[in-house]
Amino acid sequence: MKNRKGQFLVGVLVLLAVLAIIVPVMVKYIRNESLWSEKQAENTNAFQLAEAAVDRGYQKVCESTTTWNNIKKGLPIAGFNFDTVYTDMSGGTYTISITSGPLTQQVTILAVGRDRYKKETRALKVIYGNSVMDDVSVAAAEGVTMNGSNIQVEWGAVTSPNAVSILTKTHPSFWSAAGIDKDTNGAAPPNCDAPNCWWWHSYDSNLPPMPQIDFAAYKSSAIAEGTDPCGNAYYQPGNFSKNCDSLNGNTYYIAGSWTGFRSAIVGNIIVLGNFTFSNGSQHTVGSYNAAVPPTAWKQYCDDWGYYQDNYDPSVPDSPVCFGNINNSTQRTGLYSSINPAIHGFMYVGGDMTLPNGGGSDDLVHGAVIVNGNANINSNSHCKIYYDPNVAANILTTKIYLTRVSWLDSTQKWPSTLP
Repeated sequence: MKNRKGQFLVGVLVLLAVLAIIVPVMVKYIRNESLWSEKQAENTNAFQLAEAAVDRGYQKVCESTTTWNNIKKGLPIAGFNFDTVYTDMSGGTYTISITSGPLTQQVTILAVGRDRYKKETRALKVIYGNSVMDDVSVAAAEGVTMNGSNIQVEWGAVTSPNAVSILTKTHPSFWSAAGIDKDTNGAAPPNCDAPNCWWWHSYDSNLPPMPQIDFAAYKSSAIAEGTDPCGNAYYQPGNFSKNCDSLNGNTYYIAGSWTGFRSAIVGNIIVLGNFTFSNGSQHTVGSYNAAVPPTAWKQYCDDWGYYQDNYDPSVPDSPVCFGNINNSTQRTGLYSSINPAIHGFMYVGGDMTLPNGGGSDDLVHGAVIVNGNANINSNSHCKIYYDPNVAANILTTKIYLTRVSWLDSTQKWPSTLP
């Protein structure tokens, strides 16, 4: 009996010893879990504040073209230079920095959120780009007819909210909110070059709207520039048919139509009526090595051999296109010798008609917007090349922002702020 009592006492002592070890551990764990939960809640709150800060920064960037241009110039924007603590959210505070870059026509929003107890901060770095003509060589509101046997569009897509006719063309990529002549079954799917959908896309409801050009800015620029080297006014209130080689980067603004065009122009051409090239060879601005846009390869996924032969022989024989590589892949350091008639932005309010017969010309290196029909039917050996730098500097009355990247950042709460 005494042995049993002794054994019982030993068991009690062992249990007490175990409890003496476990209970403090459990109490510490519960206490830490409470702290961890609180910390997680504060961290989540700080993250939500950073997201709210990004949204506020985005709204500021979209505020006006004046704001956008000031950011591009590197001018600090009051309230968006890590100089203001915003307190409009109940969960804490946030601050914002908006800077230009890293590339042309891009802005970086750096947003830092801090919980109400000032214990947790989270930061986000978001880059937006102004995509007026994002990888688009020719955009035509009333449709595109590209049936000429020798005309080619290079490095950028062809788009239209209306019908597009391409016949035997195998590049670049073609996009339409209506029909494309390759789509033999009409609006019924599939509405792309199945199975890859690399080449053409018809009845695309996500096609962006035509850019809203800032005509007032271009007109005032042309008026201020006076006369071209041949004595013609850069601003013409009616129709125009004269020609002149103007390589100074100025803007021609023609309120009517421009017919019989045969000039060499470095600058912008704004024609509110029709624009017609003269037949035969064109004047040219002179040969130069043009940088092939880093993402030009996307326009040749169904014509890979052409891309290899003309621009990038280093790529493998099989098309390394969408789905096979990251879509952000860039091919840098590529150049092609070209000699265009026009290097700059072209806007045509009516129809655009290319030259026919004779000549072997690079017509345009830049970006082309046609409010009417783009009659790209030339039987001359003509080419239109996309230049993203030209596209990035088109003046518009509206900012067309697309998100380029969205990343967590290690940015701390600025030491200059309370």
